[in-house]
Amino acid sequence: MRGGRLVTIGSFDGVHRGHQGLLDRTVAEAAKRKVRSLALTFPVPPRMVLDAKARRLILSSELEKRKLLARFGMDEVELIPFSKDLAAMRPFGFFREILLKKFKAIGIVVGNDFRFGAQRSAGALELVRWGEDFGIPVWVISPVRWKRQVVSSTLIRALFSEGRYKKATGFLNHPYLIAGKVVRGHGMGSKIGVPTANIDVHPDKVLPRGVFAARAWVQGSEQRRGGILPGVCNIGVRPTFGGARPTVEIHFPGRKVQLRGRTLLVELGRRLRSEKRFRSVGELKRQIALDIASATRLWKKGWKEAEK
Repeated sequence: MRGGRLVTIGSFDGVHRGHQGLLDRTVAEAAKRKVRSLALTFPVPPRMVLDAKARRLILSSELEKRKLLARFGMDEVELIPFSKDLAAMRPFGFFREILLKKFKAIGIVVGNDFRFGAQRSAGALELVRWGEDFGIPVWVISPVRWKRQVVSSTLIRALFSEGRYKKATGFLNHPYLIAGKVVRGHGMGSKIGVPTANIDVHPDKVLPRGVFAARAWVQGSEQRRGGILPGVCNIGVRPTFGGARPTVEIHFPGRKVQLRGRTLLVELGRRLRSEKRFRSVGELKRQIALDIASATRLWKKGWKEAEK
């Protein structure tokens, strides 16, 4: 590999179809030049730092973002803490000090709506001009449309909030990923014979409600034989037991696994049903058995079928 990197920059919240257009071009141009590809991004979207009162939900935590960017071909992922000092940096200073000097960019890929620098005063046109001055090629990628709509993180968040899970994941173009440490729950699942791993997720994470066919793996174990476990994931407030806060819990039928304290990554597949309140624990147990049977039929056909 030669020195330098082919760099793409963005919030990459959700790593959706539009982001994937940038990543594909970055990977292709890096391969031509025999350099490494690098995604520069932020732990949370910059707007959440600039306007702390306007707290917004996110599609991807830091870990989820790293995993997805690597899955779509990035050799390196760098999360830059977005501070007010960084926000106040002049655009040319960001180009020269951050992109060229710090990250050794020999080529840059951005979307046509990319803005940067103090008061978001520069964008793709300035990058192209400065790139020409320094001999750095800059590729500006047009918005990606799917189902005749421009793909955006804002749109996907709205679709999830409206309960339009299948359409939201269509815009993502990958199973929705949820990561977090397995923590002690209320133990209700074990009491009714359906033990679950309870996941502590990012407090601002978008959580689609319902029961899903899913699969999961402990961080770092996805490449091992038997490392990926099929499961049934419930996301909601557990209305039968009078819950109030949304929880994420996953059951692995026929398996006993000790996961507490470990970081679990869960991919949601097909939504089996919405969350509902049952009149009795017995009625809930019967429904859970039906959910497991439905998920099992999907797994036997393969994960691609379970994703639909």
